[in-house]
Amino acid sequence: MQRYFGQVISNQVLLADDDVFHLTKVMRARPGDQIEVVSDEKLFLCEVKKTKPLAIDVIKSINENHELKNKVILIAALIKGEKFDFLLQKATELGASEIILLQTERTIVKIKPAEKELKLERYRRILKEAAEQCKRTRIPSLYRVIDMEGLKDVDAQVKMIAYEEVSGVTESFNSLVRSIKDKQKVAVVIGPEGGFSKEEVDLAIDAGYAPVSLGKRILRAETASFYALSVIANHLERK
Repeated sequence: MQRYFGQVISNQVLLADDDVFHLTKVMRARPGDQIEVVSDEKLFLCEVKKTKPLAIDVIKSINENHELKNKVILIAALIKGEKFDFLLQKATELGASEIILLQTERTIVKIKPAEKELKLERYRRILKEAAEQCKRTRIPSLYRVIDMEGLKDVDAQVKMIAYEEVSGVTESFNSLVRSIKDKQKVAVVIGPEGGFSKEEVDLAIDAGYAPVSLGKRILRAETASFYALSVIANHLERK
């Protein structure tokens, strides 16, 4: 069943214009069709009453929660082209609650101030579509671009940075993951294609981030993000 993020007011559903177009023109909804609508992180089963103009009524609320127990923040260096779109999609599927864009010395992709809002809006559309597809009740937030100095301003209790110079056994990573307690926020930093400089890692350590190994092989930036989020999500969903 198709899921949308919208607003429920007095048992009536309001959808954004893009979603109205998708529902009526792409999905070719007809009166009587049912959809799921998420409003304020609450899920509702709804029915299309008419399409011109579109009118949708709430049938009932649904008690469903596909979110991770802890908030997990992915701080990811920008990477080229469609790879970053793919990273955003998969980070959403893996349960990230927030994604922060990181610009480093070796980041090839740079966001200029004049184009920042347009890029962020495009990225947020990708996150929304991915959240609908994987049946989440929360769209990961994405609103800030930081440098390594900005790591100190990230609110999290468990902080780690994947660093290729400590590649090898994964005990450092697994130990941190096992240490996560209920309601603690987790932040994981993933670098660009060229990796971090030692000076950048020192800045992260000063901000409270522990360098961890993601294994004996050097992973691509997007693969490292998926690996780290997968292990964290698996631990948080064991029970």
